[in-house]
Amino acid sequence: MIDAEKFLTDVRYDWSFWFTDGTIARNIYELVNTIEVLEDKDFCYHVNEDHQKNDFARWIDEVLGNSKLANDLWSEMDKHKYVRKIRRRVKQIEKQLDKKTQQKSL
Repeated sequence: MIDAEKFLTDVRYDWSFWFTDGTIARNIYELVNTIEVLEDKDFCYHVNEDHQKNDFARWIDEVLGNSKLANDLWSEMDKHKYVRKIRRRVKQIEKQLDKKTQQKSL
C-alpha cells in the first residue's frame, strides 16, 4: 500500500522532477499538468519509444513511492493516455485519503 499523503504532497526541492525545458515539478499534480502541455519532442525525450527510458514512471516509483502507477505507465507511449492514467490514479488515491480522514474524525 502506498503512502497517499507522500504521493499527493510536495517533495523536497532536491527530489523535484526537472523537465528538459527547465520546468520543475515537486508533486504529482505539477508533474501531470506539465506533461499535459509538454511538446511531443520533450515528452519523447523523457519517455523513449524503444522502452529504454521512462523518466516520469521512474520518478513516480522512486520518489513518490507508487510502483503500481509506475508499472502502468512504463510501456505507455501516448502522451494523452499517459496523462489520463496518472489523473485516474490520483483520483483513486484522493478518495482513499478522504475515506481515511473521515474515519479518523468519527
